[in-house]
Amino acid sequence: MRSFPNNLFNRIDMNSIPHQEFIQNNYEVLFERIKLVSYMLIFTYPCFFIVDFFLFNKLSSPTFKFNLSAIHIAGLIISLIFLFIYQFYKNLPKRVVVTCYILCYLLIGAASSINGQLFTGNIYSYIIILLGVGVFFPVQPRNLLILFLGIHIFFITGLYLIEHEHFSFLSKAINSTGTLVISFLIALSFYSFRKNDFSNKMKLKRNEENFRRLFNLHPNPIILIRMDNDEILLMNRHASEYYHLQCTDSTPLDGKFLFKTEEEKHNIVDRLKEEKSIKNYCVQQQITPDLRKWVMLSLELVDYLDEACILIGVTDITDLKKNEEELYKHASFDMLTGVLNRRSGLELLSQQLSAGSESQEFIICYIDINDLKKTNDLFGHSTGDDLIKTCCDTINHHITNKDVLFRLGGDEFIIVFFQKQMKDVQQHVKNIKRVFEEINGTNQKPYSISASYGFYHYKPGTVITLERILEMADQEMYKEKCVHKRAKVRTKPTPNSNRTVS
Repeated sequence: MRSFPNNLFNRIDMNSIPHQEFIQNNYEVLFERIKLVSYMLIFTYPCFFIVDFFLFNKLSSPTFKFNLSAIHIAGLIISLIFLFIYQFYKNLPKRVVVTCYILCYLLIGAASSINGQLFTGNIYSYIIILLGVGVFFPVQPRNLLILFLGIHIFFITGLYLIEHEHFSFLSKAINSTGTLVISFLIALSFYSFRKNDFSNKMKLKRNEENFRRLFNLHPNPIILIRMDNDEILLMNRHASEYYHLQCTDSTPLDGKFLFKTEEEKHNIVDRLKEEKSIKNYCVQQQITPDLRKWVMLSLELVDYLDEACILIGVTDITDLKKNEEELYKHASFDMLTGVLNRRSGLELLSQQLSAGSESQEFIICYIDINDLKKTNDLFGHSTGDDLIKTCCDTINHHITNKDVLFRLGGDEFIIVFFQKQMKDVQQHVKNIKRVFEEINGTNQKPYSISASYGFYHYKPGTVITLERILEMADQEMYKEKCVHKRAKVRTKPTPNSNRTVS
């Protein structure tokens, strides 16, 4: 015997399970609606009681009064029975209970209209019940059609027996049949709408479950936040471990820490609204009070459960940033002294000269360390390096944060003084010279520290090249260098047990 392929059974199961779930859900909804109708009948029964036993007390048709009272009492009894079942026997099959009660309501409507032929001659009760059932109780169309046809046959038969006028019977039969068809079409429309709505919700639920599954399987930290208030909706295990967070339903977490400032967040939201996604957005985040890390964010504007949300993928680039900083340091700083190197310093000055009206006034001080070659020859290059570092350290301690020191090359350095007048610059240099003399006086170094200085004062708007500025400052420095050399020639060396002076 040939067996069916497994995927066929899978398709059957996947299609039948949601259908059965909808039927069960629909009967639960109808069960609740019958409860509401039962309460309504109970609370409106005093009105029926007044009509039955007071307003119609003197009516000449006792059969009509008896039947009407019996119908109203029957409605009250079945309502009380249902509420008893609802309270104590909720586990009864809801399909059976719902079908029985809808049948009872239809019977009450049909019986009321048949009874009405004895007095009023209208079929309003039956028509109202048909429309009410169609709107309020959209059961399965097949079951409803069976109920409608059975009740309608009962109604037409009773109407035929009571209504002796041929044309009146024919008119009422046509009107009631038309109402039945309309009621059935209304019920069919509502049922189809509820079924489609339920199916869409189930698909949305399955999509959400798949989304959550993929969300948690992602190897990098992933966070989903609301766009309007930054509340974290979803966060996978990698994200909770990376940010040292624990997300619970009772205490929703705020995702503001993902952005430096509120302004940055608004800028990102504006970009997302326009571009829908942002790739490779680098930012430094405060992970804990004592820990900061560099991350690269990938942001997507997504719709999650009918809410505008931001899906954020996080990649740690802290090590990459450290390597980048190291490379920048090697490319921009002099490794011996730790100050800016020639390339960075000249680039800074070039930017100032090319800034036009936005350029700043500055004074450069061209520095040349005296007797470096002699120190190298007498004590070795390591001692010469120490002389250079000592000079740089001293200079750095006597300039402000706005000023820039860079190594031009060998024993030549440049200080760029910003927002200072020449007298202020000369005072700084005077302080540097004084400290050099104090170091020499301690006899802690085998060499004598001194330097020659030259200045150039640049003012915005001056037409001059960078090469010319350095040349003019170098010339001024050379004048002082010559004075230093003549002074060395006139001064005789003094023997010293701790230091050799040449």
